[in-house]
Amino acid sequence: MTIWDGVQRGYIPGETLRIPGTLKLHVGTADVDPVTFEVIRYSLMNTNLEHGQTIQRLAVSPVTMVTRDFQPSILSASGDLVFLGPYLQYLSNAQALTTKWILENRAENPGIEPGDMFVSNDPYVGSPHQPDTVVAAPVFVGDELFCWVANVLHHADVGGSVMGSFCVDATDIFTDPPPFPPFKLVSRGEVRRDLEEMFLRQSRVPTNVHMDLRAAISANRVAAGRIVALIHRYGADAVKAVMNRVLDAGERTVAQRLSKIPDGRWSHRMYAEAARTGDTGVYGYQLTVRKEGEHLYVENAGTDPQTGSINVTYAGFSGAFLAALTASLTADLAGAYGGVYRRVHLEPVPGTLSCADFPAAVSPAGIYTMETLISLSGAVIGKMLACAEPEVARLAIGPAHPVFYGFISGGVHPTGEPFVATNADNMIGSLAASPAGDGVDFGGHFWIPEGTASNIEELELLWPMLFLYRRALKAGADGAGRFRGGRGFVEAGIPWTVPGLAAALYVDESFPKAVGPFGANPASAGHFRLKHGTDVVTRLAAGKVPQDFDAIGGAEAEVEAKGPMLMMGADAAWEWTGANAPGFGDPLARDPGLMEADVATGALPADTAERVYGVVPGDGATQKLRTERLAARLADAIPAACPPATIPAGVPLRVLAGELALVERDGRPEAFVTVTGRAVLAPATGNFKDGCAVLERPLRTVAPEFATREGRAGYLVRYREYLCPVTGLRVDSEIIADGDEALHDIVIGRASA
Repeated sequence: MTIWDGVQRGYIPGETLRIPGTLKLHVGTADVDPVTFEVIRYSLMNTNLEHGQTIQRLAVSPVTMVTRDFQPSILSASGDLVFLGPYLQYLSNAQALTTKWILENRAENPGIEPGDMFVSNDPYVGSPHQPDTVVAAPVFVGDELFCWVANVLHHADVGGSVMGSFCVDATDIFTDPPPFPPFKLVSRGEVRRDLEEMFLRQSRVPTNVHMDLRAAISANRVAAGRIVALIHRYGADAVKAVMNRVLDAGERTVAQRLSKIPDGRWSHRMYAEAARTGDTGVYGYQLTVRKEGEHLYVENAGTDPQTGSINVTYAGFSGAFLAALTASLTADLAGAYGGVYRRVHLEPVPGTLSCADFPAAVSPAGIYTMETLISLSGAVIGKMLACAEPEVARLAIGPAHPVFYGFISGGVHPTGEPFVATNADNMIGSLAASPAGDGVDFGGHFWIPEGTASNIEELELLWPMLFLYRRALKAGADGAGRFRGGRGFVEAGIPWTVPGLAAALYVDESFPKAVGPFGANPASAGHFRLKHGTDVVTRLAAGKVPQDFDAIGGAEAEVEAKGPMLMMGADAAWEWTGANAPGFGDPLARDPGLMEADVATGALPADTAERVYGVVPGDGATQKLRTERLAARLADAIPAACPPATIPAGVPLRVLAGELALVERDGRPEAFVTVTGRAVLAPATGNFKDGCAVLERPLRTVAPEFATREGRAGYLVRYREYLCPVTGLRVDSEIIADGDEALHDIVIGRASA
């Protein structure tokens, strides 16, 4: 029997919580008129927003007060989510899981009483990784537990082998930052200094952590006070009735939308490189969503076994999927997602990268594996929604960045005070293209709607460094598609007023991890560059600010995907990038008019328009060049096993996405076909890829943007294109590890489950 206890394995609560009878939970019923319902509902929602604003105003760490890497929530007495804030969405389930664990494991000893607060950063209980620390507070009415308010806040450093606490060199939890199961930090309104000092002792920046922890405690008190005042005004039964109706309404909404999606199964696979420092392996994550009736069943079978530091526990797995699902399917619920969760059933395989058992290391998950799983979930959900009725299909938002590209450095201020500089400028972000249009340049991330990047001047005020530039990445082959992905950014800097800095965390990928759906190119790989012995200071003294990293003199260091700490002297310079997001559909199907606009605004170099999109000046020249390239694709591809049959022009097609469509008979799907070529690919219950011509080659040869050197993980990674056997247009494409088989990733019909 598999025991999901939060000790040896991630915590999964049962259908009924084991709560001792000594703890009374408020169960109220009341008839609430529509006006009162809306007043109380919006009061609760605004209470949660005020909760978040209080954290932001009181916290001192930039990752909290600027980046907004936190999340406040209101939960029911039994720990079900009622309201979530517009901050880091994958933290939603962290609070629910942690609260339920507290109810089952702390109600008797030390007890749950008015004025208490519990603190935990244990990934096996509920936190995605150790820096994400939950502070949960019960709210009582008389002697009955009425509800909970809670927050999760990312702390700048909670210990471990690497400053910033993203320990890429960790091999297990014992070389990770220490995980604390829930303990009572505040007892009947009084902070226990002994436990507080124990928690702070692990940090390299205890003053910052102390201030941020007190901000979390204070914000809980504000939110709890607002709820108590609301109860005094309208009565406990009325407020509880509204909470229950909010949960029920969310469930009805998602059920109605799921009814517009056919039963079926959808899968996707993504890869990570380097499980730890010094490793060059490639590791796979797989996600499958099965839809039956008005319920979703989520599996991670096919994911590689847990290893190194690229793991998450059940808390991370569930949080990532729920963040992508609610952003796609129920964003209009504005954080009232608890009812949505009732329709999602997670069926993980334990001991895997996406649902690791104790004692797996997980601390780097906040930059790596959580984002990989969010992107993976977005890709699977996008495939599912492509098969839905139009009003639901249009909700697809595409895969996110598969890594949170960031840079953590540290050292000592000229005053002698140590610092950890968590540069989260990739909150600038970029959004993927959708079936309806291009992605959003610098559009942030859908999983943290309120996330913001710092102004350069703020960072220069906080830390001893000087920035040379921060600007947009050019659109290129990376992120190209019929609709291109949004553009990211690149920035460069140097140490300033100090002898040097240490680079503790950086991202230099040897291949992109995300590919645009339905035939688009891969997105960007994130890069980090470092030069020693540069001439930057000399140039600055001459009144010139370097704007081209290649033109900066000095010796360039060779870096790894998850490398060791790098020392940077006063004469060093660094550059790092965000990413261009995934596109949608075949780049050779892009409207030339859109290309003209991109070139005119400087988003796309003119030579890239021809190289990537086949767009050239002259009447008919673009069509001629594209026809030649499509023919060349088919000439180089392995043809389908059987010559393609085609559907007559008069037969209507139901377009799913890009070049993939269905032919229906008597209202039921009969076969997968291509849109332009009208080639029959497979029965609707079969694998559409079986009827495609297949072009496969090393990813590094597809475009200069994807080049890498021999010996790195990406050198053997391949790019597989599934082509219409008539036209050569891409139907789909995938990044695939050398030797892996193609996924049967879209199956329509209940029998397939």
